[in-house]
Amino acid sequence: MANTINTNVIVPDVYAQLVRDKVKGKVKVAQFLVNLGDLHGKVGETIRFPKWGYIGDGKDWAVNTPMEVTQMKQTQTSATIKAIQAPAVKVADYDNEVELGNAIEEAAEQQSISIGRKYDSDAIACALTSPLKYQLATKNAVTQDEMIAMLGLYGDDRDSQDFDAIVISSLFAPSFYKMDMFTSRERTMTKDGNGIAVNGVIGEFLGIPVVLSDRLYDSTNTEGFILVMKKNAISIIPKENPFAETSRDASLRQTIIYLSQFYAMALTDDTAIVVAKTVLPQQGK
Repeated sequence: MANTINTNVIVPDVYAQLVRDKVKGKVKVAQFLVNLGDLHGKVGETIRFPKWGYIGDGKDWAVNTPMEVTQMKQTQTSATIKAIQAPAVKVADYDNEVELGNAIEEAAEQQSISIGRKYDSDAIACALTSPLKYQLATKNAVTQDEMIAMLGLYGDDRDSQDFDAIVISSLFAPSFYKMDMFTSRERTMTKDGNGIAVNGVIGEFLGIPVVLSDRLYDSTNTEGFILVMKKNAISIIPKENPFAETSRDASLRQTIIYLSQFYAMALTDDTAIVVAKTVLPQQGK
């Protein structure tokens, strides 16, 4: 009788990479995080994130005289390293053999959704600390004039290419579909992609992608909200990539898969995000 190789053995590094690849398509707000490099080797539970100040506008220069020198200024914001986990899952060899589908693939899919939603929740919590706020007139609805007013909070610094997205609860989608300045996905995609929402994108408002995320919901006040996000607004410093470990019970031919990660995340540009809802969060909360 030929020897049998157990094809259900899980290689943690391979599994972790599978989850990482899947997470990229699961996040909505967190897809715009700026990765500032890893924390490996750094000591302490509190991480400082850099914030650079503007050096000032250009000035006239008198030829043959020394140019004015300005010292670049940097302030800092800090964040505590977080430890997160996806629910551990148990995969039995027997179930993986007799049930339809691939249990290991499904475990990676579900754990990637779990981790991705945690990324989004933490990124949204950072966004809500932004000092830029706009109070909507009606719960779960927004007008075109209100959207223009939100963009007006950026002054003249609002070129569409400087924005990552306008992230909205799906409760606001009907409002956007009524706006003259909103272009739905069906009219911006190539023929083969008509109508397909990628990572939640449903269209554009004045050239800025509009992304759906029902994580943008305030259950206390029973209302959705809107985040207008410029680029480089929220930063993440991972201590590691999602880390997979397994615990094998050979007597039952079962494997438990654990997935966890350490990272720090913070709002690193106080001028980059506008939070819009009828009940506004307090400053810094």
